[in-house]
Amino acid sequence: MPTRRHLLIVALGAVVLAAGAAASYRALPHLVSDDRLRAAVMEHAATWSGGEIRLPEDAVVSSHRGGVLTLGNATFGGSFGGAEWQIDVDLIEARVKLVPLLRGEVEVERLTLKAPQFRLVEHDASAMAALRDLPVDQMDLPRPDGEVIVTDARFVYEGPTGRRVGFGGVDLRLAADPDSTGVLLTGGLPAGTGRLDVQGRLDDPAAVLSRQGSDARLVLRRAATTETAGTPPPQPRNDVPAAAREGQVISAVRRIAAAVGLTGMGPVAIEGRVTATPRSLGIADASVSFGGLLAEGDLSVALAGEAPPFDQLGQVARGASAAWRDAAAAIEAGAWRDAPVALHWLEPLEITLAARLRDSRLAGQSVEARRIRLEAGDGRARLDMDAAGGLGRMQGGIALGARSPDGPPRVSVDGRLEGVDMGATGRGLLTLAPPPLVSPPELPEGTLDMHIGLASSGETLGAIVTTVEGVIRADARDGSIAGTDLPLTLEGLAEGRDIMTEEDGPLIPSAGRTAFDTAQGRIDFVPGVARVSEFRIRGPRYDIDMRGEADLGIGAMRADGQARLLAELADDADRSPIVDLPFGLGGTLAAPVVAAGVPRSGDDLTSVDASEGEVE
Repeated sequence: MPTRRHLLIVALGAVVLAAGAAASYRALPHLVSDDRLRAAVMEHAATWSGGEIRLPEDAVVSSHRGGVLTLGNATFGGSFGGAEWQIDVDLIEARVKLVPLLRGEVEVERLTLKAPQFRLVEHDASAMAALRDLPVDQMDLPRPDGEVIVTDARFVYEGPTGRRVGFGGVDLRLAADPDSTGVLLTGGLPAGTGRLDVQGRLDDPAAVLSRQGSDARLVLRRAATTETAGTPPPQPRNDVPAAAREGQVISAVRRIAAAVGLTGMGPVAIEGRVTATPRSLGIADASVSFGGLLAEGDLSVALAGEAPPFDQLGQVARGASAAWRDAAAAIEAGAWRDAPVALHWLEPLEITLAARLRDSRLAGQSVEARRIRLEAGDGRARLDMDAAGGLGRMQGGIALGARSPDGPPRVSVDGRLEGVDMGATGRGLLTLAPPPLVSPPELPEGTLDMHIGLASSGETLGAIVTTVEGVIRADARDGSIAGTDLPLTLEGLAEGRDIMTEEDGPLIPSAGRTAFDTAQGRIDFVPGVARVSEFRIRGPRYDIDMRGEADLGIGAMRADGQARLLAELADDADRSPIVDLPFGLGGTLAAPVVAAGVPRSGDDLTSVDASEGEVE
């Protein structure tokens, strides 16, 4: 048991140690020369940069404050793959370690760069060509030690054409793991009008530029907003609908994000083995989680051609942003047909993604994507997917072409759906639409199989629609259609109900649902026209057949069909119709109109059948 004497000795020892440390800090300018201080700071910077960054010889230690050294207006410089780089720092603070200082040695514990500007200048478009073959074998670099903190940093790139691109407001803290080669990363990055908080770990920074790569983990989350004291945050206008405040396109994107589980401000977590060069980035054995999604796989992104990489990245970012902005503006103005289709920004990118999606939910239903593959290059991209879950199974692909050899951008879709639950899928799709003003519509039920093969091209969405070619085939079974009870309506006609007279008026269908056993449909697309070449529904006591077409340029449609009530038979013999009700479908795709014709029954059906036989 420690006695009071023991505790007193320990306390006195601690006081002596603290006094020695304080005296050492106060005597730092007298114990250690400026040359040794500069050498310590230089060694620390060189360790973290692989020897590339070294303190200028004319840097002057401007002040000592305890164990913190201050250096002002320092400038670093050098070359990287033929490009020149320069770092201008307003203020550098170096905190030295206590224990080595007691031995008369100077070791930097933390290096802080305040308001640095990182500037990269590329005079020749092929200056970085020598680095194209990276990654190479792992380099033998010194292991980082201590910490480096960067506050309010700005990055500027100047290309051979004189274009300047840059961004600022970067805060980072890099801390070496004393027990390994790993480095911990925390900080904040600008993201649009807000900021992202960053946390991560890189197991071996030197291996990133090698074939081996380094295991890494990165977590991104939106930074909490801070308001100026005394200034209340802006309040949304409750008299304006949310969709009107933020625009139709953004509102639709939010609904889609909610349907696939990307809701709230939850973090994005990325893990994998990272390799990098100035023109490429690879992540192997990666996992990405965000909201209700968990994806796993491999990703590689490279920049093609000889143009400077920063110029190419700027081209991609500006092109994608402009394409989104122009298309959204046209849709917001109600002119969706004039929305431009711009895919040229894909041209510098070479992307390969092989992934799978598991433990995820889509519109409230479980989904597992067994195969997701994205390949992009030479201005073209193709996405293939094989997914299954509570909504059924989907296999197919989407191909995009920035510009076909002899014309505008081209889009193609091919795939099939198997065992799709139409009711659950319809309810999921309703979550993507604006909230209904009244009760949501009743949806068809049943199981659907579908095959899609379409291709189109055009500079605008309207041109894409009017030039589509291909076919859609669908088969459904064991379901029902909402809106009317067709057998009950036809039975009323069979019992002698009159319609289209002054007393009885037009045909008003009986309310309810119509069950069906099978349904088949086929739509053939030729430029400007969608033709319904087959539409047939079979139920327990009825059948429906229809043919028609729609003008995709103006949206007008026209179709003719027949609904027949069949006799009840004990066996599966061909049942004769009791009532035959012709109908027509007109109007537009957005507002179709159904008109019933004059029904036929009894002797009328017999005479019609006989006359048709005589004509034959």
